[in-house]
Amino acid sequence: MQPTTSLTADSSQLGALADGCGMFAWGNATVVSHTGPDALDLLHRLATKDLLSVEIGRSRRTVLTSAKGRVIDVFLVAHTSENELLLISDSSNSDRLVSAIDYFTIIEDAELNDRTDRCARISLVGPNARAVAKTAFGSNIDLDDVMQVSVDGDLVEVISDSSRGVEWVDVICKKASAAQISESLAAIGARAVDERHFEHFRIDKLIPGSDREYGEHANPIEAGLLPLIDFDKGCYVGQEVIARLDAYDKVQRNVKVLKSLTPLVEGTKLANGTKPAGVVTSASQLETDSGEFLSFALVRMAFLESGIELDAGGVTASVR
Repeated sequence: MQPTTSLTADSSQLGALADGCGMFAWGNATVVSHTGPDALDLLHRLATKDLLSVEIGRSRRTVLTSAKGRVIDVFLVAHTSENELLLISDSSNSDRLVSAIDYFTIIEDAELNDRTDRCARISLVGPNARAVAKTAFGSNIDLDDVMQVSVDGDLVEVISDSSRGVEWVDVICKKASAAQISESLAAIGARAVDERHFEHFRIDKLIPGSDREYGEHANPIEAGLLPLIDFDKGCYVGQEVIARLDAYDKVQRNVKVLKSLTPLVEGTKLANGTKPAGVVTSASQLETDSGEFLSFALVRMAFLESGIELDAGGVTASVR
């Protein structure tokens, strides 16, 4: 049964994300240190992006896939200092990333240290994100830059990520320092954004989410992660499967935004007449100015055209 409760969007939160600087505090996001002279080379051989060219002070987001070409995790690799990397994932399941990398660590001189329980992650999102970070931490941060600063004697890592199509800066700090840093960021123009508004913005901007659009149920191409794949970098885990999917046009689904007059439910099957059409992967309960609700879905290739109407558990949804 579809829910009948909907919420009115807070225009100041969505406005900050779209036109200023929104500030989202993650309840729990994976933060892992990966150290040792072989750490970067190991990740380069495992994941979809060329990482050997990521110099100290730079970052790059990549995908780790299984041998079957399904997404294990998507994470940002920040080269913080010599032989030291910081891995940041939207997933709350840090064990999954640590276990997957550890499985392939055989003779490499590389060590993983899960910092998730000790660290807080604050994301600054919006066209003023890097300007706010510069004011807060006293140094300019270019696209895909990594900066380490001291705040009251504690190390804070500030990392730009250009992979999502919006200006995005992650701030990684000790959990005990998070409230103070958030207050300082708010004082210079960052607007706190709650999870509902952050999810709405993510859907509207076509930013795939962890364990929703991507995960072990999807390959990275259909999950909207094509920009995170370097097809000419050589071998990585799952490379042959993903290369075949791309070369022979075998991808069966793709992520699309749906519009409906009633909020949808995550996990709802989609249909076009009697034909299965996909599944809802993320759903916003916030009503837009036009009186519609937005959802993310993995939609079968036959129904990707804009305007096609699909049935979502008795609710009509159209492909945007």
